[in-house]
Amino acid sequence: MQKNLILYGPPGTGKTWHTYLYAVAIIEERPLEELKAENPAAVRERFMTYRQQGLIEFTTFHQSYSYEDFIEGIRPVIDEDEGEAEGRIGYRVVDGVFKKFCNQAETETFATSLRGEFSVFGGIAVNPSPVIWKVSLAGTGDNPVRSECLANNHIRIGWDAYGKDITEETDFTTGGKGVLEAFIQKMRTGDIVVSCYSESMTDAIGIVTGGYEWHDGYPAYKRLRKVHWLVKDIRQDILELNNGIRMTLSTVYQLKNINLADLVGILRAHLPAQPPASSSVRRKNRVFIIDEINRGNIAGIFGELITLIEPSKRLGAAEALKVRLPYSRTEFGVPDNVYILGTMNTADRSLTALDIALRRRFAFERIAPEPDLLAGRLLGDSGYTVADLLRTMNRRIAALIDQEHCLGHAPFMKLHNGNVPTSELADIFRHVILPLLEEYFFEDWRKIRLVLNDQQKPDTAHQFVVAADDDADLFGPEYAPAEPGWRLNPTALGHMTSYVQIVDAAATCTEAAEADTAASEAEGTEADGDAAPGEQASSRTFTPPESLAEAMRCGKVSQIKEYGNNIFIEFSIPGRSPYRAIYDKTVAKKIENQIQFCKKLVTFDPSFDGINLRGNTYDHIKAVMERLPSTAKK
Repeated sequence: MQKNLILYGPPGTGKTWHTYLYAVAIIEERPLEELKAENPAAVRERFMTYRQQGLIEFTTFHQSYSYEDFIEGIRPVIDEDEGEAEGRIGYRVVDGVFKKFCNQAETETFATSLRGEFSVFGGIAVNPSPVIWKVSLAGTGDNPVRSECLANNHIRIGWDAYGKDITEETDFTTGGKGVLEAFIQKMRTGDIVVSCYSESMTDAIGIVTGGYEWHDGYPAYKRLRKVHWLVKDIRQDILELNNGIRMTLSTVYQLKNINLADLVGILRAHLPAQPPASSSVRRKNRVFIIDEINRGNIAGIFGELITLIEPSKRLGAAEALKVRLPYSRTEFGVPDNVYILGTMNTADRSLTALDIALRRRFAFERIAPEPDLLAGRLLGDSGYTVADLLRTMNRRIAALIDQEHCLGHAPFMKLHNGNVPTSELADIFRHVILPLLEEYFFEDWRKIRLVLNDQQKPDTAHQFVVAADDDADLFGPEYAPAEPGWRLNPTALGHMTSYVQIVDAAATCTEAAEADTAASEAEGTEADGDAAPGEQASSRTFTPPESLAEAMRCGKVSQIKEYGNNIFIEFSIPGRSPYRAIYDKTVAKKIENQIQFCKKLVTFDPSFDGINLRGNTYDHIKAVMERLPSTAKK
């Protein structure tokens, strides 16, 4: 798979979902088609697991995103580990999200190399991302404490006057808070310590192998941690590796400018070489995902990395390249096991508007709408499907603008197979499709009418965009606008025929079936306003009564089930599918938001595990009722 890849396409085509598939495929080194055939929930779960393990990182570019956010920058910090500046606000070079991700990849590689390359480790574990600590052993130069620590495989520090245990109540009157917190709480088994022999020189490097201990047997420097020394009694100048910064008098703090690659170089200089076979390392692939990559200033965000991300310039490649970063002055390169995966909405910005350097270094794959995924969603009894609806609208949009402004299939995926409820389709059009069309065509209503086929629909009741009221009465005939205005027609949203005639203006759809669907989905009102509650208002519709007492008296109850303070009732109407409702016994009324009630019930009660909630309100209630024991039946 490509090292640098951008998935581009119109909104709603599933680009973000495809990043899940691609990322898992890259990490598991499996064909993409195998992942597409798996259960989406299983793929998503593995994606989240890999992200928690640090193998996947995710960020979103925006107009304010900068080089400092992505690579490195200077940030104000409170110094807690620099003895003399403890608690003061200072400024420090802080790694950005991408540099930190790459450093973790390199750290894991070198940690694995340390474990496998040097027999001196003897099975000692190194953290996958170890922190490198500077430790002063009773000051600088040769002294008894240093000699004793190197001989007995441990490190010791002082501040004995505070006693063994450090708590929130400890009064650090003479300083040392940051040092003790680092030594006792922050330092972990598997971290690496560098012994400070002078302000520019180290004499030993080791791995922390034990937790914090207190030893009263020593006259001073009673705080101790066990260490496995990899090399000792050396005199290695590390001033240049530390970016020219001399080591301070503070006893313990993190060496932020030195990485494991630097330490491996020191170890190789002071340890005998091992057979080449022992140094082979199997590295895991990592994926860095950039959502909306085209919304940021690419040249400014990537900076010198625009060269480093090329596959031939990656670390480990024949032409591997590092550059010295402007803030930290450290050398940096991009590991060859880091894959960069971006997404790009072409309705916001076309490929031709991208920085040429970026286009040359990334491969591009178009993620197009997939109407065929919607073939099982039927538009009433018209013979057409939602797939036909989406395909037709996109052909018109492509002819009027281009294919990069087509409509994606994602908004329609929440619809279930079978007859689509008019109310659900109306919700998608009202909140997603129509606003997108307004944006695409800059409120050119004539073109929007062309996409929706309104100009050919015989009945204005089925047209989504209709002529506005005559403005002559507002301004007078002489000053009325020459061009007629347009407005959205909310009535059209409630008719399935409105959607069917987007595909074929001559097609028809049985509106009675639509009325039943709308009633069952929205628990609508009676067609005849004078009908008594619970009675059949006409031969076409029935609505479960609002009152529990009226429901029990209506003579259509076929099944009753109870759950706590709630009563589930099924109503049988000759020649129709059953109607259902849930009532609260406490107030003796039908509860509101019955779909939401069913979802909460299934979520919090283990006895409903595995239940499949889908369809309209009555389908949700039916699925729950099937799990409940019968309490009464008529």
